[in-house]
Amino acid sequence: MTRWQIVWQCWQTELLHIFTDRAVLLVLAGGILFYAVLYPLPYQRSVPGEQAIAVLDQDRTALARQLIRMADATPQIRVAAQPASMADAENLLANGKVHGLMIIPAGFERDVFMGRPTSLSFAGDASYFLIYGNVVEGLMTAAITLSVESQVIMSLLKGENPIHIPGQVMPMRLVTHPAFNPTGGYINYIVPAVFVLILHQTLLIAAGSLTIKDRARRRLGRPAPPLGLALLVRLINFVVIYLLFAMLYFGFFFQFYGVPHVAAPASLLLFSALFFTSATLFALWLGYILPRAELPTVVVLLTSLPIVFTAGFAWPADNLPSWLDWISQLIPAKPGIQGFLSINQMGAPLSAIWREMVILLALCLFYGGWLVRRARRENALPHHATSTGVSP
Repeated sequence: MTRWQIVWQCWQTELLHIFTDRAVLLVLAGGILFYAVLYPLPYQRSVPGEQAIAVLDQDRTALARQLIRMADATPQIRVAAQPASMADAENLLANGKVHGLMIIPAGFERDVFMGRPTSLSFAGDASYFLIYGNVVEGLMTAAITLSVESQVIMSLLKGENPIHIPGQVMPMRLVTHPAFNPTGGYINYIVPAVFVLILHQTLLIAAGSLTIKDRARRRLGRPAPPLGLALLVRLINFVVIYLLFAMLYFGFFFQFYGVPHVAAPASLLLFSALFFTSATLFALWLGYILPRAELPTVVVLLTSLPIVFTAGFAWPADNLPSWLDWISQLIPAKPGIQGFLSINQMGAPLSAIWREMVILLALCLFYGGWLVRRARRENALPHHATSTGVSP
């Protein structure tokens, strides 16, 4: 049998193992599509709407009522209650009936018109960052607007030139623009990173369990292609399959959910190929250190949350302990997530993610080198029998 015939038969064998294994097919077809549809559904509204707040008015003046109307008019908040006491206000906040609280102190109108410093107190439920940010933004907008109006009125009463008042009252205008997340929403923040993690973790389960089952067949003396060739073909198969999944995730689903993606196709393809090569080699390595086919799933379940918190998008990687950062670099998910976010969400060129590419390349050499040594050692065993038949 010629070399090309051996390669062709090995490729058929590997594809047969993939497409006849129900567990692998469930992960590849069901898992990939299931998570792509299910995970973003709760965040389709992306940006939280009007949040209910309570206002404790201890001043009971016209200016205080004007501030309440201004707060209610902002797009971020609505005044849902005006409790009579602090205890009532705290109960509303604790029971989740409102997400924020504004306290207007006694003497508020008097202090404003006399030019004395006065304080408005804001409180909010910081358990949800976007909701808390919405509440604070709405309250700050209303307070600043009322402050500017009051200063304009005071300046007019002093007889100042109306032409000069705007520059004196508000000499600088703050214009905010959220970079890399135009809507400031949750879906644009979390979905790009989690999609990379989903691809990484499902790849570990599929390629890892397939490798463990291949080891079992070889131990039983079933016909099997040469180990080195089988690992190479398995690597290529999974990289190609996951490049297609990446096109589906970063193309169709990003477009469907309105997630910004700005990477050049060539850059995205190159980095994706490097990432999936590293992740597949890591999965094959796991397949040789884990004894049972169900254990890659257990490893994925145990590592998913640690990866989320060490990958640099949920918590700054610079604030992690250095030893934890080094350990997390041994898993391709971390440099992969950071690289994809940089080129696809932030528009960085490949030269800007050279560190992530070097790490992925080093992981390829490490795990790939280990697998090459394993294949050579197995081929050197005296009882090793090489066959090119398709295993049942």
